[in-house]
Amino acid sequence: MKALHNYLHVLWQVVRKDIQVEWRGRQGLPVMLVFALMIVFLFNFALQLSPELQAGLTSGLLWVSLAFASTLGLNRSISLERESSALDGLLMAPVARSAIFFGKALGNFGFTTLVGLLLLPLFSLFYGQNLLKPSLVLVMLLGLGAYTSLGTLLSSLSIQSRTRDILLPVLLYPLALPILIAAVEASRGVLSGQALGDQRSWLYLLLAGLLLFNAAGLLFFETILEE
Repeated sequence: MKALHNYLHVLWQVVRKDIQVEWRGRQGLPVMLVFALMIVFLFNFALQLSPELQAGLTSGLLWVSLAFASTLGLNRSISLERESSALDGLLMAPVARSAIFFGKALGNFGFTTLVGLLLLPLFSLFYGQNLLKPSLVLVMLLGLGAYTSLGTLLSSLSIQSRTRDILLPVLLYPLALPILIAAVEASRGVLSGQALGDQRSWLYLLLAGLLLFNAAGLLFFETILEE
């Protein structure tokens, strides 16, 4: 029990560090939000589609916004760990490496989820769809959980590269494509009025991705950092 308590304490300290850094700098979250808002506004005014076609595009545009905003946040997270050798300090601490991974993943998930929750009412306003649905929020949580877990693992792989800002999207987007497709399809089903149970196959895929990528982080994060 004490070991579990210590593990959770380390995890929380990593999350707390990221929150404090973001609160003091206020650079990551605002940039993510502004970038996502730009996509919302540009597509709304540029496409000029009928309400029926706009409704069909809503789920796709929502996840494009979230994926790009999350990638910006992940790149920012990498940069912060390189500054002042912050990652080296974490690795020198006598703590489980997996706790560092889960702490970073949880922090990235929290920031991206906050952006997503702020986007939902704006999408509802501009695209004529009610996105303020608990079932859609559930899809968003599962999708972002899987996406940010994979992104956190890949960002640790690219942290030592000089081209990390380019390398991360190159690695992340192809591997995350099944997750994004499942999230878009599940979101579209919810927005079209289907019951959440009708989206079981997509939800199972999102849940499988969430478990798989977190398990990969648990198994390979320490090895990646040692390389």
